[in-house]
Amino acid sequence: MRMKRLLSLALAMLFLVGFSGAAHAAKTYKLKLGHTGAPNHHYQTICTQFAELVKQRTNGGVEIAVFPADQLGKQLESVEGCMMGTHDMVLASDTVLSNWVPDMGILNLPFLFRNMWDVRKVLDGPIGDRLAKKLEPHGAVVIGWWDNGMRHITNSKRPINVPDDLKGIKIRVPEGEVFVETFKALGAGPTVISFGELYSALQLGTVDAQENPPAHILTQKFYEVQKYVSRTNHIHLSSPLIMNKALLDGMPAEYRKAILDTARELGPVHTKMVEDLEKKQWEEVAAKGMKINDVDNKPFQEKVKPVIDKFRAKLDASIIDDIQKTLK
Repeated sequence: MRMKRLLSLALAMLFLVGFSGAAHAAKTYKLKLGHTGAPNHHYQTICTQFAELVKQRTNGGVEIAVFPADQLGKQLESVEGCMMGTHDMVLASDTVLSNWVPDMGILNLPFLFRNMWDVRKVLDGPIGDRLAKKLEPHGAVVIGWWDNGMRHITNSKRPINVPDDLKGIKIRVPEGEVFVETFKALGAGPTVISFGELYSALQLGTVDAQENPPAHILTQKFYEVQKYVSRTNHIHLSSPLIMNKALLDGMPAEYRKAILDTARELGPVHTKMVEDLEKKQWEEVAAKGMKINDVDNKPFQEKVKPVIDKFRAKLDASIIDDIQKTLK
């Protein structure tokens, strides 16, 4: 009789353990991913693709809802929230991350990269891993390096052909010291304004100019308040996809792997997407009535040499050296 009771108790315990394990395995993670792009921006396209792939690869175990247009908060606040755990995932920018990890600003040094594929070559290797590691003590993880593209100057005053054309022009720049110093060196008056407030700042004349890839010129309708676009390719802005570290670490290993692998795989996919889109976007920018001119970069590069020297002394010069060696 006693043996039967012990057997029954053992079976009951096994059932409870099995039930508990099944319940754990069946847990669904419902995450939110925010970004600053408009609903028709390529950020929304790549984020949606990421969410669909992760859901497939986790058999529905991880569901990611995507929120465009700063719906979850402005980028600076969202990044801070991701570090603190109030936000799950944010498609951020390297310049915003430089507020916590100054060396991220290296990626924004003027004319460091010739094109987006130069950036991919750097960020998909040990340099990208090294920079990503610097974010983890702040409570977030870079799970993928995605793209925003090369930046160009738009303004309401005149075509920018040489650095002197920027004198007296008030230009909006994002949160990042490298941007401020670059445009000071070029003779413009840089003003930090959040992306969500940029259109109204241009409309009201708070600033005369801004600099962004063509996708933002179109999706944010900057062509309504800007007349000229000068293709300068002066700075590249990466879009690191970040996730709260404690949230990621607390997930089952197979879910973590699916998220990390998918985010990394979509890096070059996003770069190709941006490259292909830009061919058509420039045609659309012209069709909207903006006057486009291409510039000779050499005079601009000469003007910003002191900026490179300043940040070489201020940031990790070995990372700058490694990038330049990688791109030789």
